[in-house]
Amino acid sequence: MRQRSSEGGKAKKFKMHIVRALVLLVAGISVGYGLLLLVYLLPTEPMRAHLAESAAALSGEREYHRVIPGVVSTQLDNYTDSWMVGNAVYDSPRPVWKRALTCTSADFGKGPLDGLVRYLGTEQGYREVDYTRYWHGYLVLLKPFFLFFDYGDLRVFNVIVELLLVLLIFRTISKMGYEGEAWGYVLSVLFMMPVVIPLSIQFSVIFYLTNLAVFILLKAYDWIVDGIGLLLYFQLIGMCASYFDLLTYPIASLGVPLVCILLLEAERDSWTKVRTIVGLSVSWGFGYGAMWAGKWVLSTLVLRDSVIANALSQIVLRTAHTQNGEQITVLGTWLRNVEFYFEKPYLILIALCMAAVFAGIFRSRGQLADVCIDIIPFLLIAVMPFVWYALAGQHSYEHHWFTFRGLVTTVFACMCICARLYRDADTGYSRRGFRNGGFS
Repeated sequence: MRQRSSEGGKAKKFKMHIVRALVLLVAGISVGYGLLLLVYLLPTEPMRAHLAESAAALSGEREYHRVIPGVVSTQLDNYTDSWMVGNAVYDSPRPVWKRALTCTSADFGKGPLDGLVRYLGTEQGYREVDYTRYWHGYLVLLKPFFLFFDYGDLRVFNVIVELLLVLLIFRTISKMGYEGEAWGYVLSVLFMMPVVIPLSIQFSVIFYLTNLAVFILLKAYDWIVDGIGLLLYFQLIGMCASYFDLLTYPIASLGVPLVCILLLEAERDSWTKVRTIVGLSVSWGFGYGAMWAGKWVLSTLVLRDSVIANALSQIVLRTAHTQNGEQITVLGTWLRNVEFYFEKPYLILIALCMAAVFAGIFRSRGQLADVCIDIIPFLLIAVMPFVWYALAGQHSYEHHWFTFRGLVTTVFACMCICARLYRDADTGYSRRGFRNGGFS
């Protein structure tokens, strides 16, 4: 009888979570659409005025400018940035409830950068191009920003804010008693080629989302566990990734917070951590996929257009294992994304890290069995970007010059493993100042 009661309680709890997850999804879709409606009511004239000179600067850099000539990992995506800015400033005659879904820009037949420059120059003869399958949630921030600032200002703000965010997270992790892991976090950011990220809207979106999610998690862990629960929190992260991002390196928004969960719940056994990783990953995946599908359904219902069919065809394309008619192997995709670390500076950094690992193994040789068990959850997270690259084969192969930044997850997880090797046997991982929680 007691076992049946326990099973009934679990079933009831599961049903309740499903209801809460669906409510959060519907609320997210409604709020997301509502925010886009609001920003599409803003006047575009001041935005175009502020961006006139910025367009000339973008034009001078061209679509794929490299901050360091010859180093592909420093390549900017001005092509997509021009499209994003063009979406922000275009003044469509359509009603606002359509504009918020279609996300239209001006096209003169020579790409988004050329289209932006000529449109800001008040040139006529363009055609409207819709980009409906994404949410384009970044416009909720870009449109108000461009009312007062230009593209150059945005880059400067990004440098300042992103650096401060990294320092805040470093300090927070250090204060938890994880000094080694804090430095591992900084090192993982270095493997993203951080000099480039603030200069591109396209690259900054997931960087902001990932690090804000981590900062909130570290600062409000107990409140999240006692309030909405970790499952819904990770679902919300996935929904935000789908809403704001244009498919850059979203796996980072899952992997990096998961590493922090392992630090926050360090006293739990490895099997419990593995179950937590699986549960939170499924929740993130549901939020990411369902939020994206919500845009297709909403657009199809409101616009009476074949948005779902278009989106599904793109999914088939991006998950295929062919590029320009040639077969793509999973191993080839992995190599394309790690090849940026074959540069001499990164090879030196990797060599130093490996030396630290071997020294740590020697130092912890008396407790290697315990260490091997402890690191299993970290290894599970470390392989996540490679699973993503395998699933999104064509996209990860073609756009490897920015999808490689998803490996921040792998580097951070591996650096935490390295830090574990330098902990004394009687100390292990101690969560200083945090209570034992769990995902709920």
